[in-house]
Amino acid sequence: MASDTCPTGWHMVPWAGSAGAVCRHQAWLRKRSTVMTMGLRCLLPPQGSLEVSLSQPTRSSSGSERSLLVAEEMRSLIVEKGPGPVEDEPDALVKGWLQREMRGCMKTPWIRPRKYWFVLTPDSLDYYSSNEKGARRLGSLVLTSLCSVLWPDKQLYKETGYWSVTVFGRKHCYRLYTEHLNEAVRWVCAVQKVIDSKAPVQTPTQLLMRDVEEHRDSPEVLEQIYRCNPILRYTSGPLYAPLLPFPYGSLDQSAPGPRSYTTLRDEAVKLFNSLQQLESERDPVPLMQGVLQTCLDLPPLVDEIYCQLVKQTTEPPAPGGQGDLHYWQLLTCMSCTFLPSLPVLRFLRFHLDRTENRFPASEMAKYACFIREALGKTKGRECVPSLEEILVLMQRQEMICTVHCPGAPACSVAISSHTTAEEVAQELVSRLGLSQSPNLFALYEQSRRREQPVGSATLLADVLTRFENPVGAGPQRLWLGIGAKAVSLYKPGEPEPLDSFCYGRISSFGASDSSTFRLSVEDRDLLFETSQVDEIAQLLKTYLASAGAQRLAPCGRLLAKLPWGPTGSSCMSGWALRWPCGQVDVTGVDGGVAAG
Repeated sequence: MASDTCPTGWHMVPWAGSAGAVCRHQAWLRKRSTVMTMGLRCLLPPQGSLEVSLSQPTRSSSGSERSLLVAEEMRSLIVEKGPGPVEDEPDALVKGWLQREMRGCMKTPWIRPRKYWFVLTPDSLDYYSSNEKGARRLGSLVLTSLCSVLWPDKQLYKETGYWSVTVFGRKHCYRLYTEHLNEAVRWVCAVQKVIDSKAPVQTPTQLLMRDVEEHRDSPEVLEQIYRCNPILRYTSGPLYAPLLPFPYGSLDQSAPGPRSYTTLRDEAVKLFNSLQQLESERDPVPLMQGVLQTCLDLPPLVDEIYCQLVKQTTEPPAPGGQGDLHYWQLLTCMSCTFLPSLPVLRFLRFHLDRTENRFPASEMAKYACFIREALGKTKGRECVPSLEEILVLMQRQEMICTVHCPGAPACSVAISSHTTAEEVAQELVSRLGLSQSPNLFALYEQSRRREQPVGSATLLADVLTRFENPVGAGPQRLWLGIGAKAVSLYKPGEPEPLDSFCYGRISSFGASDSSTFRLSVEDRDLLFETSQVDEIAQLLKTYLASAGAQRLAPCGRLLAKLPWGPTGSSCMSGWALRWPCGQVDVTGVDGGVAAG
């Protein structure tokens, strides 16, 4: 019977099926700071007892030689892991070291990048912990035709010392940095080339539009398509993704003027929420004008809004109800302002025909007929329809324009959204019996400070919008800041003023009535709807009296009751800025049209 104990450094482990025991070698024996290595060879006969043979390296007489042999044997047991690169991928297009911005819980004004090994393939942008073999892949961004990449920003380089490469994907955004411009340009060009090589992504709405076009002569198939695909029909729930494809990320979408927008995808979803508010809005005109203004600032959203309106007017819960008619009225304004792309135009015309066939002699059919005629005349607008024009379009009527003629009484002319200045001038010449005159006649846009001719191809409806609002926007909800040096207008929540007027530019101010305060700035009249007219007038008088003060006094912000708003709320923090409606026959307000 073998003993149950072994020499120091060995343990007895029972072996199943035999009466003996096998010794298991400990990797290293540490005793008195001396390192020993021992070899173990186990011979397992098929039957009988277990024979164990131990072999140990022969010790040399010299201590230094013995240490050298031990060191060489230890070195032979270590698996070398060289600094070689990651296994060469045959699909790798570009690879190299880049720094990625680290996400921290505390936001700092400086960049905290960390270096990673990036590999660009025909399908994705991957990054690894290192460039060694077997390095762990830490992330991957799949590249499609909807991805986008931003070029290096010189201003960011001046501030941080890094050239940036920003790649936007569906779920992730990689903000990469390098100290060399040529390297950043190389990565941007390579990523953009991969994006351009991808097939265009098509949304379910686009595929269904094609199916509708192919089976438009098969009523049974069409009904099945609409029945089986809720994306084509009215919905009361929110929209989480656009109906049409838009690039990921924040591209250069800065609109002229004070307006600011996010990505096209986000704006498309926001617009659908605005459309849903039309159903219960008592006064939908400002909201309609806001939607039209967004489409004018961001032209790629025109097709999206057309598709959203077609969707919301397809099988609504109450056909012909107030909410449904608001959709049709906005669709009417869209048709007089923007022309959709050819695929969307075909889908829209099919929707109009289908509505007229299903609801003949209804208000919806009348709007459909009006829209079809308008689409044949619409070319493009410089401004969105004015509030007056929207009210007229909601009734499917024409506007009345008054033109002042020298030596003759004012003439009233009926115009539409497509009437040009040349057409009006020709009509006036015919009315006044001047057709045989050798003189040339034109319309002039006239205001307090300037007078300029109106181009022959200019739409008169755009001139009316400029009278209503010099920048073509609808009423805005703004803060009024009254300081010692200037009067400023602020958008809610923004520290920088939208516009500012020093007291030298203010010609007059006062109360138009008990709830309207008028502020005349050069050639403009600003009208503020508020119940605090006296307080505003008193503040202005006080600061005008001390206009020579050097220190800027804190801006006084007052609350005003707004009778309008996208949420239907009647009490908001801010001011409602309403530019005067620019009738063509106004004198001394903001503008007029004269013929000469």
